Amino acid sequence: MGVTVSTGITTSVRLDKAEAENERMRQVPMETLLSGLLERLDDEDLAEVCDTLSWKFQDNGTEMLDTVRSWLDGDDIRRIEAALTINDGFLFRTREESETAFTKLVARLPQFRKRTEAILQAWDAGCRPKAVRDVVEGTWPISTAAQIYGVSEDRLRRWIEESPE
Repeated sequence: MGVTVSTGITTSVRLDKAEAENERMRQVPMETLLSGLLERLDDEDLAEVCDTLSWKFQDNGTEMLDTVRSWLDGDDIRRIEAALTINDGFLFRTREESETAFTKLVARLPQFRKRTEAILQAWDAGCRPKAVRDVVEGTWPISTAAQIYGVSEDRLRRWIEESPE
């Protein structure tokens, strides 16, 4: 069943139920939404809610991740801790983007070193075996595999050289 939403003085658009819900959700700035959740939930629950919400937003959580990434540049320890929990800390498209942001964060707040190192190690553990296999078996050229797995070609070459095959 559709819902009619007024978009101006003389214009209205018929939206399905999901689109109407997205329209209502867009009325609240993402920073406000996430701040409200942060006040009410612990980090793990916030991460779970954000994971669910990312599938509900029309942009698949892009705006949400942009907001959460911005928290890493601030000084609010609670927001930074939460950001590093959301999406298991995988907030960036590539490992190098993550490493750059985490290096800046740790330079300011060294207490986050262990957590950021663990996130990067988890990235490597999840991507390395598949990326190396895909290149060695000829599934993808190194440039394509590097893009798919979000690592630099140099890093992927090192992984291949270090592999036991």
